[in-house]
Amino acid sequence: MKKAVVILNKKSGRKKKHPVEYQIIEQLTGLGYEAEILYTPSTGARTLALQNAKECDLIVSVGGDGTIGEIIGGITESGGNPLLTILPAGTVNDYARTLGLPLDFEEAVEALSRPQKIVEADAVEYNGKYAGYLIALGDFMESFTRVRSETKNRYGTLAYLYKGIRGLMSMKPYDIKIETEEEQITASSLATIVANASSVGSFSRLLPDAALDDGALHVLNIKDSNTKDILEIIWLAMKGRIAEHKNVRYIKSRQLKITADRLEVMNVDGDAHPFGPLGIKLVPGRIRISIPEKSR
Repeated sequence: MKKAVVILNKKSGRKKKHPVEYQIIEQLTGLGYEAEILYTPSTGARTLALQNAKECDLIVSVGGDGTIGEIIGGITESGGNPLLTILPAGTVNDYARTLGLPLDFEEAVEALSRPQKIVEADAVEYNGKYAGYLIALGDFMESFTRVRSETKNRYGTLAYLYKGIRGLMSMKPYDIKIETEEEQITASSLATIVANASSVGSFSRLLPDAALDDGALHVLNIKDSNTKDILEIIWLAMKGRIAEHKNVRYIKSRQLKITADRLEVMNVDGDAHPFGPLGIKLVPGRIRISIPEKSR
């Protein structure tokens, strides 16, 4: 019998009325898996994925974007190659949105039994560590990491939008240097985003041309801007046209280096991490993700 490991983060997303473990086990058993539920410890899901990736056929992520990123990191480090299935249970669920997965949890569980296809998704390596889809700098993206779990669970995406827009209006610029194989950018900036997903930080079409399996890192850099320009950038971000603004630089690359002054914290898959000079590169096609055939 095939083996499945379910890595469940109980702190992710809105609280549910009933335990979900039975529903998940029932679906996986019906698909011929011997399933085990593992609960994410305070240190995160990476170690659980690292320990189980070589021994199981399927890992099921039940949590938000941070949990997915940690699982991707564990799988990548392990050298194993299990299928990954995502049951979005976070607040924003950028990764699931990019894949076109059902965001309703009950529907997502039911979709496990639908015909599936495999997406060979890229991973992001930075300084010898791994991210699922996002590394972001600046007060705007950092503000998302300061949203407390209770607030996220109560107010959902609105909590992120409020914090993000408030962060944009009070941002302090930093000097950044971005070096790719093709060019070099030096600027006084308000936000820098390196991602391989179309949905980033509550903006579902921030990078509409990005896909998890397109073999590219999508880089946005927002230069120091006045209030009028910031409001225009927010509006264009909501419309999926942020790259049209004169103060936004958009490039694609497979690897880059970043140095910046003043910054102490960066946003990695929605969670706060200490910032230092970054070497970032794409790991193409590393993660095999099973999704319903009609998702994309």
